[in-house]
Amino acid sequence: MINLLRLGFKDFFTAKFITLSILPLCLSILCLAWLSIWGGGEIFDFLSDGAKNENFAFLESNSTLSFIAIKILSFSATKWIVSILFYVLSTFLTIIISIVIALIVAGFLTPVVAKEINKRHYNYVLKSEASTARVLKVMMVEIMKFLGILLVCLPLLFVPVLNFFIINVPFFYIYYKLLLIDVGSNTLDSDKFELALLEGGGVKFIAFTLLFYLISLVPLVGLFFQLYFVIVLSHLFYQREALVKI
Repeated sequence: MINLLRLGFKDFFTAKFITLSILPLCLSILCLAWLSIWGGGEIFDFLSDGAKNENFAFLESNSTLSFIAIKILSFSATKWIVSILFYVLSTFLTIIISIVIALIVAGFLTPVVAKEINKRHYNYVLKSEASTARVLKVMMVEIMKFLGILLVCLPLLFVPVLNFFIINVPFFYIYYKLLLIDVGSNTLDSDKFELALLEGGGVKFIAFTLLFYLISLVPLVGLFFQLYFVIVLSHLFYQREALVKI
């Protein structure tokens, strides 16, 4: 695994791949900036206005409840708590969303990356490629599974401490699966791609994606290195395909 990481660095720190890495980084930063501007103050204002708004039927039917809600929201401490909670939650969600954006952009660049890695090291000719229809179908299935896992995990978000870990379960799942589908479909023969799906990519692939996911949780660092992750995983699959040991 160490050799693959080193080999990936040698390829990544070249003019072509550094240039390509700027695209997912820039788009993700724009996403971060946009979501950061939309701060907790807007949420508080929405809640405060909502408490006074006659369109809120449950408050309209209970003037006492409306009065209490307005009083609570009038305290500066309440605004401070709401803002802090919102910023903590929005920071985490912004990181996750940015990872997804970077992953999507990197996904469009994977064919270019895989082709370049193959040209530099392997010169391997695929016997058959996974069809676009098959790849899209598998992606849709995994996205549905992700949504199911997310729904199961949502109630646990209210459990202190556990909520920080449990929220990562569905997002790691989709991160890992999308990389498996994306990289596997561009580096493996169609039959071996299907086998990789059944095996989940293998122990090394899972270990690499777990490491890369944890790195991706570090703001900006993971965003810039998304293509590096694709490079390393491409090497992993090409070596499996071409039976090359480095």
